[in-house]
Amino acid sequence: MHAIPRILAKTAALGAVLAVVEPVIVERRKRSERRDPMVWSAKAGEGFLLKNAEVVDVLTGAVMHKRGVLVKDGRIEDILTEKKAASVEGVKTLDAAGCFVIPGLINTHCHMLLTMSLSLSPDILAVTGRQIERNFEECITHGVTTVRDAGTWPVLMRRYMDRIEGGELLGPRILSAFSFINAPGGYPSDYVKMPSFLDAKWGPFVHQVTTPQEARDAVRRNVEWGSNFIKLAFDDHQLFMGQKAIPVLSDELLSATVDEAHAHGLKVSAHHRFRRGLVRGNDFALDGMEHIAADDILDDSEVEAFVAAGRYIIPTVQTGWALSGISRSDPYLEDPRVQHNLASRLETIRSVYPSLCEPPVYRGLLAYERNYRDPSYTERRHIMYTLDPKIATEGIVKGTENLNKLYHAGALIGCGNDGGVPQIAAGILGIEMVLLGSSTDMEPLDVLQAATINNARIIGMEEELGTVSKGKLADLVLLPGNPLDNMEHVLHPNAVFKEGQLVFTSHNPDLGAH
Repeated sequence: MHAIPRILAKTAALGAVLAVVEPVIVERRKRSERRDPMVWSAKAGEGFLLKNAEVVDVLTGAVMHKRGVLVKDGRIEDILTEKKAASVEGVKTLDAAGCFVIPGLINTHCHMLLTMSLSLSPDILAVTGRQIERNFEECITHGVTTVRDAGTWPVLMRRYMDRIEGGELLGPRILSAFSFINAPGGYPSDYVKMPSFLDAKWGPFVHQVTTPQEARDAVRRNVEWGSNFIKLAFDDHQLFMGQKAIPVLSDELLSATVDEAHAHGLKVSAHHRFRRGLVRGNDFALDGMEHIAADDILDDSEVEAFVAAGRYIIPTVQTGWALSGISRSDPYLEDPRVQHNLASRLETIRSVYPSLCEPPVYRGLLAYERNYRDPSYTERRHIMYTLDPKIATEGIVKGTENLNKLYHAGALIGCGNDGGVPQIAAGILGIEMVLLGSSTDMEPLDVLQAATINNARIIGMEEELGTVSKGKLADLVLLPGNPLDNMEHVLHPNAVFKEGQLVFTSHNPDLGAH
């Protein structure tokens, strides 16, 4: 008689294991195939001519008609008139066929190793590795040739960087902050907690510091990994329902961190969504701020101090677009900007995202849409943390007003979309650009500059990237139309070059080469 309960227990345990293992096996078999890391490249020492190109000058907005872009050894050797281009000999010629050529887009705020989904279901875990690879691939297919990762696992990220640099994986060049630096329990470690063995294997997502020496050591450790900037966080409340208070760096720790970073020649930037965060950035001489103050309207004096110091802002307006939802007693829900965002996201998830995601990830995004359009969803108890959509809707309204104030004051505005967080793909920076153009006072040229030359200045690569100019790296994106007439053209590149190599083309693999 005692054997029956044991048999039942074993059967139940086996069933539980199969419930986890079966979807993993199924999804691993159905994973998408990797893209080739390169379509075509000129031989070493040889160049090529891209003729019949409409070259967009992102500094002035002028279009140089029927130009030839001469490329050699990964750099732009010259921009030629149609007549001069016709006389070039001894190099392979590629026909741009009247496409509009802009410099490679730069995404200055993303998290490449996140999957866009809040779910940790077995089927999603089964495809996480492939989805991360696709995050890199889809950057290239959407014209993003450089990314600035704003917080990640350093050792794990280095592996992907090595694969891209070694020609094994299609992807953009990567700059990274690597580990956040913050007080114990502060943002984002309040919800990104990894087992100690994974911290050792992947590197810590967050350096938690309690003394000035620990803060300096954390900066130095990031420097050893090759960090390109230092990322902090000023939020003192969670993003989740209840918005629980969380710690932030003390003034003493903040001063030590900024001082050490600047001693190593690194810029310091901070995540913030409160007005007091931007004020603190002003007070402690940070170089820039991530996201936008969304709880209150900035004073003119605060804006003037920010601009006078030459600080940059990367507003990530797509974050509000992605994390907004329908909840009861939301005073901002009926604002036309919020309603537009909700409708735009639903259409984008339905029409664009199937081509960006592994199927389980896409199902997770659809589940998010269902949940966060249910007014009662956030009020129910959940095992996992539940985002508070009111934070996002308030951000859409007040954050837009603050961004407009900074814009009109002449702030250096960059362009990043927070790719990797729920509902945002790092590759489609074009959606951020479309949103900046449709929801703020920024003109099309301002938006294009934010994603190119402004971003190049923010990452310290304005001599290498950001414009289609003689001597710069040949990161080129061929668009079907002029983005200054319709920004949605950036969503559909015909071809992409990275350092002179053709890494993506939507149809003709040699662009009419002859």
